[in-house]
Amino acid sequence: MVRTTFAVHRDADAPVETIAGRRHAWRFRPHFHAGDEIVRVLAGRARLRLPDGCRDVAAGDMLVVPAGVIHRFEPLDGQGWAFVSRFVPAARTGVRGIATLAALATTLLVQRPSLHTDVAAVARDCAVSEGHLSRAFRRETGSSLHNYHVLLALQQAKTLLRQQAPVLEAALAAGFYDQAHLNREFVRSYGMTPATFRDGWAAAA
Repeated sequence: MVRTTFAVHRDADAPVETIAGRRHAWRFRPHFHAGDEIVRVLAGRARLRLPDGCRDVAAGDMLVVPAGVIHRFEPLDGQGWAFVSRFVPAARTGVRGIATLAALATTLLVQRPSLHTDVAAVARDCAVSEGHLSRAFRRETGSSLHNYHVLLALQQAKTLLRQQAPVLEAALAAGFYDQAHLNREFVRSYGMTPATFRDGWAAAA
C-alpha cells in the first residue's frame, strides 16, 4: 500500500507536522485538521472539495485549508498527484464555527463512549428528527454525523499519540473498537498508520 511520509520539525521552537505523498491517486476521506494546512502540489492535478464548493489545483499551486474545515482531495485523472502539506497553528482563535444544531450534536458525539454514533439518540437529545439532524449537520459541516464522529475520535487519538501513548491505548481511549479499527481509519484519513505518526513525534523529541 502506498502511504504518505510524516515528519515533525521545530520552526521557531514550535513543532510543525509535515505530510508528503509521492505521485499517486490520493483520495482521502472527508476530514479536518486542528491546525491550518498549507498544501503545495508538486505534480499532477487534484480536486479539493470543501463544504461550499470545489477547487481544482495543479503542480505549482499552493493553498491553505483553514483549521476545522471539512475537506477532501481526490485525483482529477489516472496520472495521480504529489503533494506536501505543513500544519501550523490556526491563524485565528479556535476552529471554524458551526451552527447551533451542529455544535450541539458535536458536543453529544464527543461524550459518546464508543464510535457507535446512534443517530436516533443524538437526534432525540437535540429534540429534532433523525432526518432533520442528518440534513442540517451535513449542510453545516460538510460531513455526515458518523464520519464527523470518527474524525473527532481521530483527533483524540492523535493527541494521545503525540504524548507517546501506545497505539492500542490511544485506540481504546478514543473510542475505537481495537487497534486495527484505528489503523484503518487513520490510513483512510491521513495516508499513514498511527505508529508512523507516533514515531514522527518520538523522533522530533
